[in-house]
Amino acid sequence: MCNIWSDQRKKFDFVVAFYLLNYAKTREEHDRMAQIIGEHLAGSDKAYFLRIIGNVCAGESALDPDRYCKYSYRCEAETPLVDGAKIKNKHFNPDSTSCSYITYYFSSSFYEEAFQKADFKYFEWVPVETAYELQKYEDLLKCAPVIDILAHKQTSSLKQQLLRYN
Repeated sequence: MCNIWSDQRKKFDFVVAFYLLNYAKTREEHDRMAQIIGEHLAGSDKAYFLRIIGNVCAGESALDPDRYCKYSYRCEAETPLVDGAKIKNKHFNPDSTSCSYITYYFSSSFYEEAFQKADFKYFEWVPVETAYELQKYEDLLKCAPVIDILAHKQTSSLKQQLLRYN
């Protein structure tokens, strides 16, 4: 983790991470990332963390190596699927080139515990949706490869807050 995040003067209302925590190899690295995110959120009721990660809620079915090939993506996970299992991700381009990288699996309860330790009071798993060409992606959404996390330092959700303002 970069030390630039240790500047405690910087506070934000919204922190967004795309796949960031999937790169933590150990519980300690993961806990530290969650802690740093929490330290940099403003203390207001409008401060949220949003994250998109591999769908840990779907378990091994989301890590079927061939499930997403028609979407130019393939993954191979170490088995048994335990906390810290290595996942090789590969994205294919139309010109036959590809990009590969390694991420790590941790269970949904692992993520929830890490954010609880980092003093988050609200944590929600949010399934992905699409309104664009729904039929094209219908089978993808049956077992989506990603899921969102919405976390908040206060006790109410963003949905609850929006309802109060309407």
